[in-house]
Amino acid sequence: MPICPKCKYEYRPGTTVCPDCGEKLVESLPPKMVAQSPDDSWVSVCRVGSVVKSEMAKGALDSNNIPSIVMSSSFSAHGKGLDYVSGLALSEAGGNVIMVPREYRVEAELILQVVLGDDYSGLQTDNR
Repeated sequence: MPICPKCKYEYRPGTTVCPDCGEKLVESLPPKMVAQSPDDSWVSVCRVGSVVKSEMAKGALDSNNIPSIVMSSSFSAHGKGLDYVSGLALSEAGGNVIMVPREYRVEAELILQVVLGDDYSGLQTDNR
């Protein structure tokens, strides 16, 4: 079945272009890249308290071609918590943290404010 590489929807055989986004359909998607822990070029932009909200946030960023990672606030990289990776002290906070490459920070924050509305919990950081 043809699949849209952007939307990830499957269509009936014979369909060649995604009716939603206009992307050319493919027969299979490339294998997913394995998520790696971000380095200091990634910044935290939002804290999200539920899996559903995390998926909404990630989907909104994906659809705007903004790379993102959803990290548990209890994530540990080589024995160091997320505060080591992002410059934040998150040990007392629960939920997930949305991270993006630094150059996408402002755009990601604007998108997440719209998508999450009152559930948006921006992170006040000094990450440049």
